[in-house]
Parts: sequence; C-alpha cells; structure tokens
Amino acid sequence: MLPSRSLWREARSIVLRHAEEDRLSSSVLPGLHLMRFGWSSRPLVSMQSPCLALVLQGAKSLDFGPTHLEYGAGQFLLTSIDMPVTSRIVSATRKCPLVAVAVEIDFGELQQVIRRCDRLPHSGSQPGIQVFAADAGLLEAIVRLLRLLDTPEHARALTPLIQQEILYRLLSGPAGARLLEVSRHDSPSNRVAGALAWLRGHFAEGFLVGALARHAGMSPSAFHQHFKAVTGMTPIQYQKRIRLHEARRVLLVEALDIGEASLRVGYQSHSQFSKDYKQYFGRLPKDDVFAHVDGGIPVAAYSPEGSGPS
Repeated sequence: MLPSRSLWREARSIVLRHAEEDRLSSSVLPGLHLMRFGWSSRPLVSMQSPCLALVLQGAKSLDFGPTHLEYGAGQFLLTSIDMPVTSRIVSATRKCPLVAVAVEIDFGELQQVIRRCDRLPHSGSQPGIQVFAADAGLLEAIVRLLRLLDTPEHARALTPLIQQEILYRLLSGPAGARLLEVSRHDSPSNRVAGALAWLRGHFAEGFLVGALARHAGMSPSAFHQHFKAVTGMTPIQYQKRIRLHEARRVLLVEALDIGEASLRVGYQSHSQFSKDYKQYFGRLPKDDVFAHVDGGIPVAAYSPEGSGPS
C-alpha cells in the first residue's frame, strides 16, 4: 500500500523543525539521525554503517565499488554492512532542501525480531547496499518514531518498541531478504561480514586472501565471489579504502604528520600512499590538510569500527 501524502508532509515537517541546517544531526533518540541540506554537494567520501536512510524531499546518490545508486523522495537506502562509499546530494536548494532521516540497524535487536517472526523471506546473496521504495507500514512506523521528538517524555519507553517495528517492517518488505541473509549464522553474507570485521580490525596488516577465506570458513573461489557480490570490490580494494579513511581521519582530526599517518595505516611507501590518497579523495594529503586548516572541510570522526550514515 502506498503511503498517504499527509504522512510524508508530517515527516518532513518534524525533521525540518528538529534538524540543524546543512548538517547531519544526531537527535535525542538513540540511533536516529536527521538530515537537512540546502545545496547540492560535491562527492563526499565516508564510511556507511548499517542503517536505512529515507529521503523525504530532494535526492542523493551513492557509489560503492562499480555500483552507482540514486534515490529520492519516497525511497530508502538500506545498508547492511560497513562500507566505504562516495555520496552526493544531487537535488537540494535553500527553498527546497534535502530532507531525510536515517535509522541505525542494531543486529542484536534484529535477531530478536527474527525469532518472533512466523514467516520469513527467502534469503540470498545480494549487494550490501540497495535502494527500495518505502511502503505505508514502514513510513507509519518512522513517523511514530519522529513524533517522539515532539514528546520526549515518552521517548525512553517507546523508542525501542518502535525501532523493533521498523526492523519488522523491513524484514516483511522487499528489503527483508537482504537483512535475513546477513543475519543468518554461517550464510555466505554473514561469513563475508565476519571477514569485513576482521579487515577493519587489522587494516594495517598484510594478509593473504586465501587465509582470510579460511578465517571465513569458505573456499577462496567462493569467498571471492561472495565478497565481491556483497561489497562490489575485492578484499584488497576494501582494505585499501579502510586504510585511506583512517589515514584521512588521523591527518585531519588528530593532526598527525603525513609520513606517520601513512605508516600507521600500513603503507611502507609514502609516495604510494600519496598516489592512492589523491586517486581516492581527489587531492594530495598535504592539500587536504591545508584545505581543512584554511576552510574547515567536514570530516566525520571515522574509526575502523564504523561511523554514522552518509
């Protein structure tokens, strides 16, 4: 069933009242993020953690590996694994800003919801990030969560209940197969997720893909196939992006020296580090540092364990 226009209007109105202009805002409700931007943006490289990000007005794009996704009003981005991505606001003005809401996905809570479901979708290996249309049930649950911003006295009691309903609505809709696959113990996607967690914890170390496949309990060929199906990249490419994200964080947030930053994230060659950095972020490390000091470019406080929604 299609959501009613009144629900869309109410959701937009609540976010516009509570979101700070031109930034991603974390609300007083745990796991809820509000977005309001009055301009189209240049590409922003960041880490995307598991969440649903619903656009209420405007449009965004996102790239991971070779995949390009665009999503606008009425659609949501579902991210089921931690992923290095490039995102962009493609449609927003001061009069008609991008308005969106993101809800983090807690896999412990998701497992509880799965155990209470009588019927579950068929699971299968799918990309870790996909775009879906929001149905009435999902939007109604999100609007009820947003209403708690206006009635904070009820938030502590009702927020966990509504967040579990949102997870149930995701499971019972077209996004359910993806969430179920990554949640099921020993499924290919679940094993890939375990390998991703290992890479995030050991990103500065060298590794052999065969050894990582054994760590995931898969043959090298099956591991490579499923890893690329989920992430859109190879394990080596994923590790490189994690290294570059962490390098950028320590350069701009911790003000580390460029040489020290490259060594900390596992590079043995400073020239190769600078080359990879420019290829990924669009400018040399020293130019990024100067731009940050002079103009204050936005930098998420990324850590290898994951960060907020893009």
